[in-house]
Amino acid sequence: MPVRDHRRRARSRRRSALLLSLLGAAALVLLLVLLFTVGPFASHLQRPGKPPLGYLRQPLGGRHYRVAAWTLGNAASLAAAVAAKAVDEVDFDWYLSQADGSVLAVHENLPLVAKARDGGLNLFATVTNRPSAAAPFSHKLAAAIMATSQSRKRHIDALVKLVLDKGFDGIDLDWEELTAADRQPFSRFVEELAAALHHRHRFLSLALYAKTSEPGAWGPQKAEDYARLGAAADELKLMTYAFSGTWSKAGPQAPTRWLDRVLRFAERQMPAAKIAMGVPFFGFDWHAGHASAVTARSAAAAAAQFRVTATRDPASQEAVLRYPGANGVLHVVYFQDTRAVAAKMAFLQTRHPRVGGVAFWVMGQETPQMWRTIDLELSERP
Repeated sequence: MPVRDHRRRARSRRRSALLLSLLGAAALVLLLVLLFTVGPFASHLQRPGKPPLGYLRQPLGGRHYRVAAWTLGNAASLAAAVAAKAVDEVDFDWYLSQADGSVLAVHENLPLVAKARDGGLNLFATVTNRPSAAAPFSHKLAAAIMATSQSRKRHIDALVKLVLDKGFDGIDLDWEELTAADRQPFSRFVEELAAALHHRHRFLSLALYAKTSEPGAWGPQKAEDYARLGAAADELKLMTYAFSGTWSKAGPQAPTRWLDRVLRFAERQMPAAKIAMGVPFFGFDWHAGHASAVTARSAAAAAAQFRVTATRDPASQEAVLRYPGANGVLHVVYFQDTRAVAAKMAFLQTRHPRVGGVAFWVMGQETPQMWRTIDLELSERP
């Protein structure tokens, strides 16, 4: 063989070997990308997908915790939260599951969704088990949907269509007032819904009752299997409020010791990074033998009107007003002010640093400065 041909073939073999090495390296990189995005090592925050975002975004503004907030459509509150970089996800509470498997939209405002999308936020459609906007949560309605594989698929198809057609990142399922008998059917429905949403690169969030043991003390708590639901869903918003209300004597929405017990139990049952601690913007006014809901705004207005200064509940750091109203009737009001919200944020950082975030009910009930307080309190500290 001539020397020139030998050298030419040697160069060809070296080029082939180099090409194979490069292809092998590229294949390895692709494999690693798949493993850490859609594969077994993927974080639930990193699933790739299609617009609007296709992933659960990291907190804005240097915060350590994600902030979600439910809205009924208050545009001013959304604008204030976005301006303060205090919210990462908005849950639009406009959609009602129907017994026939369809989804009813009530007070839907898609231009408001578009504004949230322009802010780079995650957008979820909150779906409740109510036949109409004025009706209470219905166990019967949910049971009809969960009854058979056909009825479940019909509703799941409708929910997937909702997020695809309206441009949501996922479904925020808020089914309440289920019973202990619904525990297995509800877990199965959630698992099937999560699989269908994930197949289309969308997410599932759940609003769950707060509890400190399994299966729980009463029906709606017993309907929710924390471990199974936690494995299936991407976000788990614990409704860690309503400790006191129309059913109780005057008291706070979230005593710190109770809140601590709920979160410690939840972290043992489900991935902490998926958990959001529910925080209210509301409270209650007890007077004349009954209680009515108040917002942070309305309570602050009452304090100004009756010229009273709020005291502080030591069990929760929530604000308390005591004043004689009309006809001398004593009012005892527990409510959220900026200091109460800040205390809850500080509690989360100190006691539960592994929890993924917070979820506020509901936009429009807060006072103007609260969004700035939320952002400041949840920012990473040196």
